[in-house]
Amino acid sequence: MPALTADSSSSVQLPPGFIVQLTGPLLIGHLFNWGLYGCLVVQCYIYYLAFPKDTLLPKSLVGFALTLETLQTVLSTRDAFRNFGSGWGDFKDLDTVGWLWFSVPVIGSLISFTAQNFFAWRIWILSRQLYFPILIALISTTQCIFGLWVGISAHIVGFFSQFQNHSFNQTSVWLGGTALCDIIITFCMIYYLSRERNGFRSTNVLIARVIRVTVETGLICAAFAILDLSFFLKWRDNNYHLAPSIALSKLYSNSLLVVLNSRVRIVGGRVMTEPLDVTASVSFSTGTSAGNLQSRMSFRPGDEVLTTQNEYGPEEISLNDHNTDRALLTEVDYNRKEVGLV
Repeated sequence: MPALTADSSSSVQLPPGFIVQLTGPLLIGHLFNWGLYGCLVVQCYIYYLAFPKDTLLPKSLVGFALTLETLQTVLSTRDAFRNFGSGWGDFKDLDTVGWLWFSVPVIGSLISFTAQNFFAWRIWILSRQLYFPILIALISTTQCIFGLWVGISAHIVGFFSQFQNHSFNQTSVWLGGTALCDIIITFCMIYYLSRERNGFRSTNVLIARVIRVTVETGLICAAFAILDLSFFLKWRDNNYHLAPSIALSKLYSNSLLVVLNSRVRIVGGRVMTEPLDVTASVSFSTGTSAGNLQSRMSFRPGDEVLTTQNEYGPEEISLNDHNTDRALLTEVDYNRKEVGLV
């Protein structure tokens, strides 16, 4: 797109098809950005209701992501109003970067850096090996630095028509590093989670669900980063690359919340909840006996009866029978390795 000046903006006549190439991607990007922000708010609310006892780390990540994404949405909406409202018809205003230098590359780099290092930490939890987590952290840090560089360069240049030629290499490293990091994370999570399968059906179902979520979120983020990079490399005279770029950070924030909320179990829903197989030390007391035993228990969230199998045979312990004291579960060993969920 040719650079437009204040003197020429009122006289330049651009073909309608070329105007669509400038305004269309912006409109799609802003609409997509708002839609994903709504999804993020709902996911944060679900997380707030479901996991009040989570440690400080995941709570801080959720708060950090929601705060930055709210700021990003406000700034990008301000630019959308300038492009399609107050500055409508002004080609120089359409070519102006505005606050997109901060809301897209800067905030996007920080959000992707946070999400990718969270997944690197989960991979370390699963494997107890530092090779891939360190590699992911290095690539993530590199793409974050180049993303900040791209944002500062866009702010200095100030115009889209000049920015693409001015920061071509930096943008390529930023988006390419983001996609590479996501691909490594996806394959590492699939590999290490697959190794954790065991004889417990509930554990295998949980692992299968986590693998599915990992593939869906990781590959979607990588696909959009590659799409953004491809548009940027292929078309330098229009705004095609801004359609996926404006909402790219929202994909990472939502992927983070999807993983955290994948622990939610819907009791009584259309999909039957798999029973949990656990080994537990149960301290119990009734009107006639008391003691300790090692039991294998099977129950679903919301059940009122625990079905146990111990050395004395099968036995049911009611959790709502007021004629007996409640079973006191003093120690529960799920007999499964932590699958990386907080």
